[in-house]
Amino acid sequence: MAINYLEFQERFSGLKPSPVYLFTGEERFFMDEGIRIVRERFLEEGARDFNYDICFASDIEASRVVEMAETLPVMAKYRVVIVKGMDEWSSKEKEIIAAYLNRPSPTTCLILTATKLDRREKFSVTLDKRGTVILCQPLYRQNLTGWIKQRVRRVGKSIDNDALHLLTEIAGDDMLSIDNDIEKLTLYCGDRKNVSLEDVSRVSSSMRSASVFEVANAIVDRRLKDAISSLKRAIHDGEPPVRIFYFIVREFRMMLKAKTLMDAGESPEAAAKAAGIPPFKVKEFSQRVQKFSREELHKLFERLIAVDGRLKGGVLRPEMVLEDLILSVCLRR
Repeated sequence: MAINYLEFQERFSGLKPSPVYLFTGEERFFMDEGIRIVRERFLEEGARDFNYDICFASDIEASRVVEMAETLPVMAKYRVVIVKGMDEWSSKEKEIIAAYLNRPSPTTCLILTATKLDRREKFSVTLDKRGTVILCQPLYRQNLTGWIKQRVRRVGKSIDNDALHLLTEIAGDDMLSIDNDIEKLTLYCGDRKNVSLEDVSRVSSSMRSASVFEVANAIVDRRLKDAISSLKRAIHDGEPPVRIFYFIVREFRMMLKAKTLMDAGESPEAAAKAAGIPPFKVKEFSQRVQKFSREELHKLFERLIAVDGRLKGGVLRPEMVLEDLILSVCLRR
């Protein structure tokens, strides 16, 4: 049986135990986590020293692995044998494992890993029939955001969309970094159930300074000199340009929402609160919103869409693209 990692993670507790699990693919994080999940199910902690072997295929012959797999557990129901990088073995070595799989030990859980696997080999055919193959591939953006939400829910919290998108933008496809950030966010938020954009900006290992806030604030206030100097400082501090841009977009998105509500009759304070502004910033934000008309904000968003394309297009340096954005807002070009 072959399943992708997310399906395996969701269904594992309800699956019938398999004599062998093979984790294959390019996503190392899923491999390591999958091994831990299977190991914890089969390995009794008190007897671990007697019933646990881990090795690399490049350092051991397949026949020796079979000997370990056929060894009875000591004072426990199962023993666990892990072999990493089994794609380093020759076809002959793999055939030895295939022969074992035809009559596997009922008291051993054999866990294998491989970056690539030739599904035409005899070993692969046998493995599909006798064991479980878990495909560990990198997640596309849509699946990645879903995975993060699920991960956050697992620790009893929820995450704002802005915080979610920022986390995926700055971490890219580095699953380990994202998982570490979620763990830090859990500790940072404490009893608070919701993870905000500010939480991510303060805790994420990919974040380096608070200067992005200064850039966004200076642009909104149309303080050209301060905006340019804050941008240069943020870049010098190692801030990813995409993160700086994200905070600028977020600020104007909230302003547009508040402005729309104000035009519909809401008070500036009520509109600011509805836009998601913290109570202590409502008065300041309300004053800023009134510096822009709704038409200006709509046009600005068209500009931001174009800037987003230029940032991702890679023709100009991101710093130059952001500088041009600052000039266009502060000088109303």
